[in-house]
Amino acid sequence: MPEPRLIVPPCGPMTAHCFRLHPGEELMPALKQAAAIILARSKCESAFIITAVGSLERATIRLANASRTDGDDTGGNDIKTYNQRFEVVSLVGTFSADGSGCHVHISLADAKGNTIGGHLIDGTVFTTCEIVMGTADNVKFTRTMDDTTGYNELEVSQLPKQQSHVGKAIPAALMLLTAGFIAGRLKAR
Repeated sequence: MPEPRLIVPPCGPMTAHCFRLHPGEELMPALKQAAAIILARSKCESAFIITAVGSLERATIRLANASRTDGDDTGGNDIKTYNQRFEVVSLVGTFSADGSGCHVHISLADAKGNTIGGHLIDGTVFTTCEIVMGTADNVKFTRTMDDTTGYNELEVSQLPKQQSHVGKAIPAALMLLTAGFIAGRLKAR
């Protein structure tokens, strides 16, 4: 059995970013656009889907058993489009700020409660899709080719800790209070 490669996982404070998609919106392009805006605004290097609920009227997913090549003996890389209504029962994924990609999986339940799932290619929102994305300060997601799997896989790294805006604001506020106090004392003389 191989030794674990990651002893201390990278970590950082998390921020939640909440938004809603409306009927007719395409799910995957909307997720990529939201992630790009969130990553740019937060100046973070990693984003991920925390939770989502909603419904789709069409979904395209790559099913399990994907392999490095199409047409191999395992029959991998089956991509199917379903034109029916589904409840989103799970939506998870990661997004990289450096443009190296994203990886999103979805689980969907049909009108009879049957569940399908896999790698999200795309989907069309039916009534709503309420999404909470997260970012982690000081954590970087990148995707690099893994020769073992044949795919660009997630690499996580710890970035140096940066002083938060709160950490900068407190000393500045103390300096202003001190300056105000001194100015008030001088004026009273």
